[in-house]
Amino acid sequence: MLGSDTDVKQQRPAAGPGDRSSTAPQPLRALLDAVERAVLDLAASANKRETMHAVRSSLSDICALTETAPRIRRAVQRVVAAGERLAAMDGLPSRTEAAARGAAARALASLAAALVEARPSRIAVSLGRDW
Repeated sequence: MLGSDTDVKQQRPAAGPGDRSSTAPQPLRALLDAVERAVLDLAASANKRETMHAVRSSLSDICALTETAPRIRRAVQRVVAAGERLAAMDGLPSRTEAAARGAAARALASLAAALVEARPSRIAVSLGRDW
């Protein structure tokens, strides 16, 4: 019977950076989506200070819920740096803005890829948010 194999995970076609989070552990997906929304808000010139605070807050939660790993730490630092570049984009040429958006998308993809292999921290386990 077609579609009766429930053990096979169906993959959605990738439509954007948000879909990359679908392979991350469940407790981290909402945080990745929040980071992505905040980065998109930065690119749309939303309130820069509050939006960067939201980016840092979600990234801090990700760091608290995952075991310390150099790959995750580097990916988080890349997202912060990309967010700060986007926040500083007011009045710059469109090519510079496009490059900053591309860097942010790559940083988000790098973070999502790093989180696929992440293990829950002791804090996550004690809060019942492990995977």
